[in-house]
Amino acid sequence: MLKKALRTNYQRKLARPLTLADGSQLVTLRDAANGLLDAANVRSGGLDNAIRLLLMAAETRKGADIAAATDAVERVLRDRCLL
Repeated sequence: MLKKALRTNYQRKLARPLTLADGSQLVTLRDAANGLLDAANVRSGGLDNAIRLLLMAAETRKGADIAAATDAVERVLRDRCLL
């Protein structure tokens, strides 16, 4: 039996909301992706990893992958003083 291909879903919620320094919140994988793009003035290994984990979380939809993506996004935003 063939597996049905899952569509990439960036509307999935993060493991927990991330509140930015300006008071706005990142709630979904899409919000996190946009937040990383805003923080991407200087590319770093942490940013690359966060993007990779977001892509994986959107594809697999697994809770563990979403949690890992959430943690990575939080680290990047905290490093850039956005959280």
